[in-house]
Amino acid sequence: MNERSALTLVEAGGNETDRLALLEFKAQISDPNGVLSSWNDSSHFCKWYGVTCDRRHQRVTVLELRSKNLAGVMPPHIGNLSFLREVYLQNNSFRSKIPPQFGQLFRLQKLFLNNNSFGGQIPSNLSHCSKVLILNLGFNMLEGNLPVELGSLSKLQVLILQVNRLKGNIPSSFGNLSSLQLFTTILNKLGGTIPQTLGQLRNLNKLVLGTNKFVGMIPISIFNISTVTILDVADNQLEGSLPSDLDFTLPNLEELFLSYNYLTGPIPQSISNASNLVQFEILWNNFTGKMPSFSKMRGLYRFNIARNNFGSGQSSNLGFLCSLTNSTNLRILGVGNNAFRGSIPDCIGNLSITLSSFWLGFNHISETLPSSIRNLINLEILHMKSNNISGNIPSEIGNLNKLKDLDLSRNKFSGQIPESIGNLRILLKLYLNSNNLWGSVPSSLGNCQNLLLLDLSYNNLSGYIPSKIVGLSSLSIFLNLSQNSLVGSIPGEVGNLKNLGELRLNGNRLSQQLPSSIGSCISMERLYVQDNFFEGPLPSTMSSMRGLQILNVSNNRLSGQIPEYLASLNLTNLSLSYNDFEGALPTRGIFGSAISTSVVGNKKLCGGLPDFQLSKCDYEESKRRRISGIAKVLISIVSAIVGVACILSLLYFFWFRHNKKASAPSSSEDGFLHVSYHSLLKATSGFSSTNLLGVGNFGSVYRGLLDQTQLIVAIKILDLTCHGASKSFVAECEVLRRIRHCNLVKVLTACSRFDFNGNDFKALVYEFMSNGSLDEWLHPTASEYTKRSKLSLLERVNISIDVACALDYLHHHCEMPIVHCDIKPSNILLDDEKTGHLGDFGLAKFLPEAMHRLLADQSSSIGVKGSFGYIAPEYGRGSAVSTQGDVYSFGVLILEMFTSKRPTNYMFENGLDLPQFAKVALADRVEKAIDPFLLQEIEELNKRQRVTLEGKNNSWSSIHDCLASIIKIGLACSSESPRERMDIGDALTKLQGIRKKLLDFIVIA
Repeated sequence: MNERSALTLVEAGGNETDRLALLEFKAQISDPNGVLSSWNDSSHFCKWYGVTCDRRHQRVTVLELRSKNLAGVMPPHIGNLSFLREVYLQNNSFRSKIPPQFGQLFRLQKLFLNNNSFGGQIPSNLSHCSKVLILNLGFNMLEGNLPVELGSLSKLQVLILQVNRLKGNIPSSFGNLSSLQLFTTILNKLGGTIPQTLGQLRNLNKLVLGTNKFVGMIPISIFNISTVTILDVADNQLEGSLPSDLDFTLPNLEELFLSYNYLTGPIPQSISNASNLVQFEILWNNFTGKMPSFSKMRGLYRFNIARNNFGSGQSSNLGFLCSLTNSTNLRILGVGNNAFRGSIPDCIGNLSITLSSFWLGFNHISETLPSSIRNLINLEILHMKSNNISGNIPSEIGNLNKLKDLDLSRNKFSGQIPESIGNLRILLKLYLNSNNLWGSVPSSLGNCQNLLLLDLSYNNLSGYIPSKIVGLSSLSIFLNLSQNSLVGSIPGEVGNLKNLGELRLNGNRLSQQLPSSIGSCISMERLYVQDNFFEGPLPSTMSSMRGLQILNVSNNRLSGQIPEYLASLNLTNLSLSYNDFEGALPTRGIFGSAISTSVVGNKKLCGGLPDFQLSKCDYEESKRRRISGIAKVLISIVSAIVGVACILSLLYFFWFRHNKKASAPSSSEDGFLHVSYHSLLKATSGFSSTNLLGVGNFGSVYRGLLDQTQLIVAIKILDLTCHGASKSFVAECEVLRRIRHCNLVKVLTACSRFDFNGNDFKALVYEFMSNGSLDEWLHPTASEYTKRSKLSLLERVNISIDVACALDYLHHHCEMPIVHCDIKPSNILLDDEKTGHLGDFGLAKFLPEAMHRLLADQSSSIGVKGSFGYIAPEYGRGSAVSTQGDVYSFGVLILEMFTSKRPTNYMFENGLDLPQFAKVALADRVEKAIDPFLLQEIEELNKRQRVTLEGKNNSWSSIHDCLASIIKIGLACSSESPRERMDIGDALTKLQGIRKKLLDFIVIA
């Protein structure tokens, strides 16, 4: 019996068949929200929720159940709804295969199955749905080849297959889809050549084939589709040039994306005919030659040709910019990383007033920056880094009062920094480093109250450091005034830099003592003050700088004993060389490594570990000198102390009582801010879904704005109905109460109250991380993919070091070792600069406590802690929680970061897991396991450096060694046996060494 005969039998059953099919559909799927509760015999099925019937036959024609949180395997009975014309099941959680019974729906016109978890192949018998107009299967996990049979759907207008795992070629039969208007396969694994037959689709409006693996030439026939408005073949492996005689007869073309390929040669002059072009992006190719005119493109919005080899060597080869002055809607203009020479034409002042981003960096541009730049009053980003631009920075730059990011570094600017730069009051980042600027640092920069980063290094600046600048409490990324000729002392206002991560003052003529106020810089991780004339001892207040990792005070005139508190800090690199320190060298902490610590050139030092090769200390002589000095001091002050002690005690008693009564009610005894249920409700707009950042095992995290501080924060609301939620809250509070580290998410306060209904309410308030979780960057959804680029190789190395630093602190530098128990990408949060912060301590354990509990109850093992795929194997066998369990999870995390494969990837089955996959690739060719994006970045790095063939091979060899070393660290940490795993401290040291090698040859853009 053929399918059409079977269908006739089904239709003979009439609407009873439809009723039974719907009931079977309901019975086999999960409906947690109860949206199908009306599907029962109390009413006719045509009145059931989401069901529409025709009036004549009372048969189901529309099934509308989009975004209803439905889940499970879709039953084959869907094929019995033979009158179905429209199916809307998108934005649910259906899984397994798409039922082939859809092919029985001969009346079907619209099928929306997007945003589910369907797997397997696309059923080839969908070709039997000859009346279908829209077929949307995007955002699933479909795999395999595209069915050749789909080419017979002559009425199909929309075919959406984006964000799946499809592979193979696009069948040439798709050229028969004569009614097709929209065809998108973005973010799949399709390969081969793009078939010439697609040029036959004369009704095609949008062709989106980006982010696949297509190779070869772009078919010229595509450029003959006169109806096309969007053509996107970006991020593939396409090569070759566009023929010079190519006739752009695309009168309707609005968006052209050719980026991230291997295309060469010039852009055809005929591109000028595409007068309706709105977006033109061809970055990251190898196009060459002179740019044509774009004067006809009056509606152009985005124009980006960066990272090519445009530029013919003529003095006027930036003249094409003048043709863009007709584009009155231009917002984005990128011409960086090319070979343009000559001057910047004065006509840039005539570019659209709507221009917000202008990139000219990494070219060979010379002469001066035109003062006409003042006309671009809506500019927010202006980058001209790494050119040969000379002359003064025009004072008219101060007219651009909407600038947020200004980069004029690595040029030949001279003269003084204009005072007008202080008019840029919303500026966030300012790079003027590596020029020939002289004169004083303008104090007007203190008006830039939002500044996060300031780099004036490698110039000829002189005079004093303005107190207004070091008093800018907004500075949080870095302040770099190094390699100038600044004099005087560091202003005491440096203590305002409580959020600053890095301070560089090295290579100046600064003098006097380091101010004690520097101890208030509690977030500082790197401090460089070497090569100056500082004197006296290191201030004792520096003991408060718990986040400090790198300290370099070498080549100064510092004296006194080396403070013991340095051994208690989280330092990874310490240079005290060539000063006048004396006495015994400590042996704890950073002083346990002669590799990480340098003390050469201090002739009065003694003791220390043998690796430092210092002389032994003469403690008797030192003791005699010390006693003599102390005795003299004691004799002179003891009588004064006795005389005033009683008076001071009395005054203190009254003062303490007064201040205790007057203390503000908004702070707790621990210094934490008090927040109420009402204040958190208001901060999140009533826990609105628009502020929802994510949902975890024990609750939800919202973005909020606290009235008390006007801070944007992340608020974790515990779902106390979940088993273990209260315990998680207590555990997290206990851990966060005891720890503080720059790579741990900072908790601001906690709330344990009642809501307006009298129910228990518990919440934690954290600092807000603007770049979300590492998981979102490694595995972006489609919407996230369009918002953000992928993490670079160096960024991934930096984040892995950040996580290792956090774990090293938890395991080795807390009063009691802490095991996190849930290391995974979603628990690594990234700030504005993509610095990694470890969060979610709901499963954390204090190590002695965990061991005590195990010994107290030998009959029960400690429960498995963590997330599937990251859990150490010994936990599953009942072993005790240990720091080595965290190391295993860290190893898996490292492998995931550099392969972009989750440990739960569908490919890992039948005994294969992520570590084994990486181990096999390492033994063969490590690049087989590496994220293809990173391989492409490395290739583009070689292109950008324009090295010789021999140099390129050396460069690749160096990076190849770094990649292999990273995978080895991941494997060493994720070893099956806990005893064979690398200590997290050793992993940290090795990763830092890898970063240093990378920095030796990566040009940071």
